[in-house]
Amino acid sequence: MLRVLQLATVAEDPELHLAELGRYDEQNQQLVDRVVRRYLTDLLRTTWERGWAPADVVQHARRQLEPGVEPLLLAVVGAEHRAYKPSTLDARWADQLADLGLSHPFPELDLTRWSADQRVGRYLSLHLAVTLAGFLYRLPALARLFPLPGAAQPASPRKTRDGSATAQATDRKMLARVRALLAKAEATEFPDEAEALSGKAQELMAKFSLDHALLDAGPELDLPDDSGARRIWVETPYVTAKAQLVGVVAAANGCRTVTMDQLAVVTIVGAELDLQLTELLATSLLVQANRAMLAAGKHFGHRGESRTRSFRQSFLMAYAQRIGERLQATADAARSAVPAADRDRLLPVLSRREQQVDALFTRLFPETVTRRTRITNGAGWHAGLTAADLAQLDTHRPVTR
Repeated sequence: MLRVLQLATVAEDPELHLAELGRYDEQNQQLVDRVVRRYLTDLLRTTWERGWAPADVVQHARRQLEPGVEPLLLAVVGAEHRAYKPSTLDARWADQLADLGLSHPFPELDLTRWSADQRVGRYLSLHLAVTLAGFLYRLPALARLFPLPGAAQPASPRKTRDGSATAQATDRKMLARVRALLAKAEATEFPDEAEALSGKAQELMAKFSLDHALLDAGPELDLPDDSGARRIWVETPYVTAKAQLVGVVAAANGCRTVTMDQLAVVTIVGAELDLQLTELLATSLLVQANRAMLAAGKHFGHRGESRTRSFRQSFLMAYAQRIGERLQATADAARSAVPAADRDRLLPVLSRREQQVDALFTRLFPETVTRRTRITNGAGWHAGLTAADLAQLDTHRPVTR
């Protein structure tokens, strides 16, 4: 039976093997359940070893597979985590599980019971299991960003200048304020209100990051290396242009990026706080950019031919460039506002953080290629610059209705 599953996994057309699996199922359904569960959880463990994390697998599956596979994938992820103690899961890994609706104690996977709960016929359940197996089997290797489940060590509290444990609750409250401001900016129909809300969020982010750096600037403390990485899965099409937008946000916040176009994913490397802030702002600006791009409409050439794709690609590239310029100006202004007495302590910390981020980036991505993107539509480029100038970053305009 296991051999049949393996053949179905690698086959271009698994239907023949699926029929054979069905014959086993008629004889002993419980045995098929056990074999399928073990086979899928083993494949998932191999997936973790190839650098994938739970959110990555689910995000990619949503783009590659039929919707009915996701509930089974989540059930397999939960079942696979029954083998680990909660204390041996990295906190960021556990957060991803929680975001997917999975938490300890993780339920066992019983394919028969799962089929009944999902109201899915038995043959379709086996079809979904084989489809999921083929998907997991073909996933490429990624840079590993987190310790494997079962291997994480408890994190030691981060020290501040007074020697106390870091005020994690305060950090969470500040991040929640930034999230709330950006969410309101994306939801409001009033441009001035959205602009003020996004501007306030950007102002908080810049000050928050510099305040954290100043806490680490004491000469009596070694600067802790909290550099890490996370992935942003961007929507297709125009992956290259959207990745550039993420890249300029990252650069303005002291982070670096690598893009895998074939997977439509951007990996950000930076200090942990800067990663969180970069992800929040980049995600918000991607929403704004997409909205502005669609509002700019379609584009046609002189002879009536559609040039919408080149127009939108150029639009987003221009949008990213201008946003990058504005963000960098904001970051520079925030640093200039630091009092001179603190600035002398701040600069060595920022330099040390940059070294730590560069070291991790080189370890994760020893071979990278810098790529240039050609602009093929002048109208799209100028429209994108205009839209970026209107993007919601200005901190000085009043809220009006």
